[in-house]
Amino acid sequence: MARLRILIVTRLFPNSARPALGTFCLERARALARHADVRVISPVPWYPAGLPGPEEWRAWASVERTGRTSCGIPVAYPRYASLPKIATWAQGPALARAAQKALAEHHPGWIPDVVEGYFAFPDGFGAVRLAQALARPSLVTTLGSDLRLYPRLPLARDLVRWTMRNADRVVSVSTDLREKSIALGTPPERAVFLTSGVDPRVFRLRTKADCRARLGLPLDRHIAAYVGFLVDRKDQSLVLRAQAELRRRGLPVPLVALVGDGPNRARLEREVTALGLEGDVVFAGRQPHAEVAWWMGAADHLVLASDYEGWATVYFEAMACGRPVLSSRVPSATDAIRGPHHGFVVEPRTPEAFADAFERARTTTWHPTPLRAWAEEHSWDRWTERALELIEAARASHRGRSTKTAARAQLTGTRSPA
Repeated sequence: MARLRILIVTRLFPNSARPALGTFCLERARALARHADVRVISPVPWYPAGLPGPEEWRAWASVERTGRTSCGIPVAYPRYASLPKIATWAQGPALARAAQKALAEHHPGWIPDVVEGYFAFPDGFGAVRLAQALARPSLVTTLGSDLRLYPRLPLARDLVRWTMRNADRVVSVSTDLREKSIALGTPPERAVFLTSGVDPRVFRLRTKADCRARLGLPLDRHIAAYVGFLVDRKDQSLVLRAQAELRRRGLPVPLVALVGDGPNRARLEREVTALGLEGDVVFAGRQPHAEVAWWMGAADHLVLASDYEGWATVYFEAMACGRPVLSSRVPSATDAIRGPHHGFVVEPRTPEAFADAFERARTTTWHPTPLRAWAEEHSWDRWTERALELIEAARASHRGRSTKTAARAQLTGTRSPA
């Protein structure tokens, strides 16, 4: 029996310029590659080398044209026309053309059985357009800001709706996003909720003492870990202000480890000084994926104060390490934190509420076994089983729709578009 062929189209994939970009998409591809022939097309905005501009834009020019992941998945990085913050709607058709050209150029004669797009627009739009050109089924995974931002924009809104209507399956990483996809036109029977997975072999139970000794962290302090980019949407500033609030109350202040990097680091360093928290915050910087597990193991809990999250992969990574999660009430929080034994959903999203949550977490006895068990239910192995079932359902749905279209064409005397 021929091996299933899966083509993934997404801009959210690691490259030489941004090695931490879309690591969750890499993990998804790696999980599927154990059972299928997986190839990735990761379009990159075209930017002329040497042209001045923000560092992020200039980095696009240095991205390689092709590469392979550590597990051997071939990746193509075609360029597509994109004027940042201008004519956003045009990114969809431009990305679709770039993906189609890259498939012909880098994989001649290889036709996928299914095309998956990670992120609804422009990635998902491009994936569905490519799938239609190949007469193949398509899946689109919505991740959060794609269904929050793009439907607000003129013209892009219509292309998002087209994508939701035409994908054979729309996979959402939270129940809230599934409802949003249906509101944007996805037929309910094609709308599916499926979280991302976790690798329980990397994120595993370790003693805090061993982890802290390895990282040089104190053994006698309560430690909260944040893992992710240092950007406005994640609002690490709120966590710092919660620490200051605890100090104002005369209560113990947790040591906060900020694991990650981003454009807000310098501002956060200044804020630490202004709040007098120099001994209470560790800037760990960007860490390799496997190293993140040690930081989670060293912590008493994970903390997220985001104003929005589609799905935070770190929820289950922390729980796989036996650590609870304190999260603001974002759409995915209640999907992951099902009870007080998993952590707390903090509301309102204020320094005072997070200070309360810090103190409550410090005085609560946490049991790692149920946390670990809940995370194992969302391992990449289990995710893959479900993902392959969805792919087969999408293929069956596509065949059914194609058969109906052909039958309708016969009755009316017109030619089938397939």
